[in-house]
Amino acid sequence: MKIADKVREASFTSRQNRFACLVDLSGGKETVYLPNSGRLNRVLSLGQTVFVVERPSLLRRTRYDLVAASLDGTIVSVDARVPGALIREALLRGALPPFAAYSSIQPEVARGRSRLDFLLSNASSQCFLEVKSVTLAEGGRALFPDSPTLRGRRHLHSLVWAKRDGYAAAMAFVIQREDVNGFSPNDAVDAEFGHGLRAAQSQGVDIYAYRCRVSPGEIELLGEVPIHL
Repeated sequence: MKIADKVREASFTSRQNRFACLVDLSGGKETVYLPNSGRLNRVLSLGQTVFVVERPSLLRRTRYDLVAASLDGTIVSVDARVPGALIREALLRGALPPFAAYSSIQPEVARGRSRLDFLLSNASSQCFLEVKSVTLAEGGRALFPDSPTLRGRRHLHSLVWAKRDGYAAAMAFVIQREDVNGFSPNDAVDAEFGHGLRAAQSQGVDIYAYRCRVSPGEIELLGEVPIHL
């Protein structure tokens, strides 16, 4: 999937708030939009090479989006909007075997106190699917979350209740980097989410993790990696 046609290289300076960063672009300082509310402190650091895309609009204060970073020879996508779009594209192509039987894809569906990414349907069944963006990795293991996530816990609860009500339910973790060989919940950061993920799986919620190949302007879903709970 193409992220952008024209990507510019910059140097990361600092994070100003949850959604704004300062970068050095062509010798000048530029405030850019960061489409990710996670901490990203293992991905973004002073002087690191990052990639920005120009997206000017009268409705926004910044001219560029920060979309990826170069980390130890690996390009990591940091745009949290990408995983949902990537999964949707794969669903439309029938490229995800666990969901290939569903012919209808409805995005952003309310369920209890949450809004889940997709409701998949066919003539005989329906499946709620929630997608999570993963950027953190340690020792070849992708980890989620990188900061405590009340929203993520609520999504797990909604999936469990959907399963109890007779729906299929699944959570898919899209790892926006290639240098991993497995996935685990990040108990050191949010033990409650890890507990909830294990409990959800034990109650029939399906858990998947997919790694990606990333270049500054493109991202490709490579396939599943083992899940270690």
